Amino acid sequence: VTCSWKRPMKTARWWSAAILLLGLAVPGADGRPNKEGFGLPPYRPVVRFRHKDGIPESLRIKGFVGHNGYPGPCEHKYCGLGRHCVVNHETGQGECKCLDHCKPHYKPVCGSDGKLYQNHCELHRASCLRGHRITITHSEECFYKDDNCRLSDYRRLKTKVLDLHDKRYMGSHLHGAHKDNMAARKQLVDMMLKRFDADNNGQIDASELSQVIKQEGLSKDFSECTLFDLLKYNDVNDDEHLTKDEFYTAFDVYLLTLPDDQKVSVTTVTVGQSAVLTCAITGERRPPIQWKRNHQYLNSLNLEDINDFGDDGSLYITKVTTTHMGNYTCHADGYEKLFQTHTLQVNGKRHIVFT
Repeated sequence: VTCSWKRPMKTARWWSAAILLLGLAVPGADGRPNKEGFGLPPYRPVVRFRHKDGIPESLRIKGFVGHNGYPGPCEHKYCGLGRHCVVNHETGQGECKCLDHCKPHYKPVCGSDGKLYQNHCELHRASCLRGHRITITHSEECFYKDDNCRLSDYRRLKTKVLDLHDKRYMGSHLHGAHKDNMAARKQLVDMMLKRFDADNNGQIDASELSQVIKQEGLSKDFSECTLFDLLKYNDVNDDEHLTKDEFYTAFDVYLLTLPDDQKVSVTTVTVGQSAVLTCAITGERRPPIQWKRNHQYLNSLNLEDINDFGDDGSLYITKVTTTHMGNYTCHADGYEKLFQTHTLQVNGKRHIVFT
């Protein structure tokens, strides 16, 4: 009996070779050759998590690969921003769900709904949960829209920020010096300005403020106010940037001077005349001048005979009487330790008798 197995075996070998060649010619899973050539690429999950959603790595690939090694129900399912794929244990199918939470990551963005979100992930997660589209806007208004930051809270925040940077970055021999010494205060604020201005362009914007908030731990929990309120209170020209001068003003840096020979000034007038007392404290961006007498501020009393403080902060007294004589002091608002004393002397009218 003649055995005829040779030809079928040859045919089987030919088909095996053909299948192998065909496998080598198949492009990558995305329809294009991969970097290694035309071979099948190693398995890579199609889903890319674009958010720091806080999902542990062990769970992150759950559903991508089945127990038999074949692709799982979540492998080819892209859910979009703010969502992730979760396997339904009843149906075995992958379903898109809103992210349960995002990892703490402070890079605030403004949403088209006018709200401030801690990061992109929180914005897209909120969009998913509410069922309507929220986009990122580049307006900085939401950084301080409808906030509860009052001026008194804002001042306290700035004091805390100064103290924090003083403690962390200034030498121990200078700690606290900024509270009484203007030169030390300027040195501290100059250091802060350099740290805040990340791109070194001489201006500070909301993005740079957000980085400082993140680096220094100055989130909303720190105070009712945030560093974004610098733009609210001290961005004088509303260009959404802080210049060096605006930054100096925000942190009360004023180079004030008072000559030693003018620390005490004596003025003599006659009853019935007018008197003008001019404060000799000078300096660039000098704060408003405050006048005191007998430990009481005069600026807010609205007196008929003492008024018209003028642009230069001068004190104007009309129709001087003997009740006006005494000491007056002036200082720049917020800087009581640098003050000038004015002593007002009043002479009675002379009566000349002709004979």
